Amino acid sequence: MNKYMFLIAFLLLSLTSALGLELKSGDVLLISFNCYECRVIESETNSPFSHSGVIVKNEDNEIRVAQSLGFVALYPMDQFLKKRTPGTTTAVYRPKEFLDLGATEQKKLDQKMLATFNSVFKGAPFDVRYIWDNFDSEGRELLYCSEFIAKFLDIFLNAPTIPYPLTYKKNEAYWFKYFKGDIPDGVLGNSPASFSNDERFIFVGNL
Repeated sequence: MNKYMFLIAFLLLSLTSALGLELKSGDVLLISFNCYECRVIESETNSPFSHSGVIVKNEDNEIRVAQSLGFVALYPMDQFLKKRTPGTTTAVYRPKEFLDLGATEQKKLDQKMLATFNSVFKGAPFDVRYIWDNFDSEGRELLYCSEFIAKFLDIFLNAPTIPYPLTYKKNEAYWFKYFKGDIPDGVLGNSPASFSNDERFIFVGNL
């Protein structure tokens, strides 16, 4: 391994071992993205989070972040973190059902999650209207960031996600312009902040 590759490996190890944290498949990453709309989302949800991703290991057993950003895809950790708001941390929440998996069970979960991601979710378009059940003219489901994660993890968890009515009241003027007058207020859904309040998940550390 040359010096350049060694440095990359060291930096990745540092990211995933902060505070002794070992990232595992199914871990949800909650992050503050550095953009104006992100500030509005954080204000609307009374939280420090405006985006989310979920850990999925790729074919080479490398840590990747699955996220819906334009479309659903796997990203290296550094690409996921590069839009983070300066001075903030990224919170990691783990499904409680995954806390005590043995090595063999964890390996099976890694493989099943990757297979499910590739066959069901990979390439799904982003839903700019934030509608829980929304499909395009070709019958493809549109998925915003936290919706994708919820529906992806629901395949592996015993208890399903319970969507709740989303509100756009705090920043109504902004959303009126964003949705061109047709605000989907009260439509069922979720947000990145949902995972931090979901009893099925437990906080395991920050990146």
